[in-house]
Amino acid sequence: MTVALPILETQPIRPDFATGPRDLDSVRLIRLSVTDRCNLRCVYCMTGDGIDYADRDELLHADDFLAVASAAAEIGVSHFKITGGEPTVRHDLPRIIEGLAGLDTREPLDLSLTTNGLNLERIAPDLCRAGLGRLTISWDSMNPGTFDRITGGHLGHEGLRRLLRGIDAAVRAGFEKLKINVVVMAGVNDHEAVDFARLTLDKPWTVRFIEYMPLGESVLTDDPARYTVDNELLRNTIAKRLGPLQRVERSSEPGVGPAEVYTLSGAVGRLGFISAMSRPFCENCNRLRLTARGELRSCLFDGGEVSVLDALRPVPDPGRLVELMRRCVALKPDVHSARGNRAMSQIGG
Repeated sequence: MTVALPILETQPIRPDFATGPRDLDSVRLIRLSVTDRCNLRCVYCMTGDGIDYADRDELLHADDFLAVASAAAEIGVSHFKITGGEPTVRHDLPRIIEGLAGLDTREPLDLSLTTNGLNLERIAPDLCRAGLGRLTISWDSMNPGTFDRITGGHLGHEGLRRLLRGIDAAVRAGFEKLKINVVVMAGVNDHEAVDFARLTLDKPWTVRFIEYMPLGESVLTDDPARYTVDNELLRNTIAKRLGPLQRVERSSEPGVGPAEVYTLSGAVGRLGFISAMSRPFCENCNRLRLTARGELRSCLFDGGEVSVLDALRPVPDPGRLVELMRRCVALKPDVHSARGNRAMSQIGG
């Protein structure tokens, strides 16, 4: 597949009528990055030399995440996504999940976690018992060699085998309706899109294709346009091979993410397309991000960071936390820039 999608222009493209989402009422999801550490070195996430991890005493405590989430719940947020780095490398993850699962939210709680899947064979039952509702698993290639190259080249073919065992363990633990995230890179794994789409024919999963996003100083950011694939071309390719794609009402899909959702005729699962580069959705952005070091971040690409540490220590101040959320959401850009200023693992995706 040949697509070298021009990276997004930086001038504002919000329609004239778009006035949000720079108020707190627009926030429906908080992404909680519980660690910046990871057991992989994916080429779209880290530099070839890795990143400088935070010292462990710099990371938020379990109770800190719960304090921020509780304050968010008070203003109506009911969707919480646990991210990293790789969240399953954090030893107290089940405790964090248990605390979040006990939140009193105005609407039904939606608690999910994004993982690379390598530790799920060991931890999936614990996550389920702790109260986790949903799992999103990153899976970028079905080819063992390609998977190894994308993920840093230090696990060999065992990397993909561990992931597949982890997926099996997650399903056995009760996470049947998985979301599978595929970061699509031209000339690397874009030719596998049809194979991933085919999974939805007989599995109740949502396979989501994510346009490569140049963030920080990853291995690919020297020439990002070379790797970015327009999702419209992927949809057309999948339709030609597997039949027409039928649009699905977004509200019927769990979570409140930005994916455009489709289904293939007769399929058990669904397809999602997240098109941050070709069709940015900034005017509808409904989330804030909390980094593992205690920074609220308004945008994946452009920062707008506000530290919450003073509102957490020595005793959490819920009112102050809400005010900091209000300040942070006001920093959202009209449209994100062509390149993010920090690595994905440092932000939480």
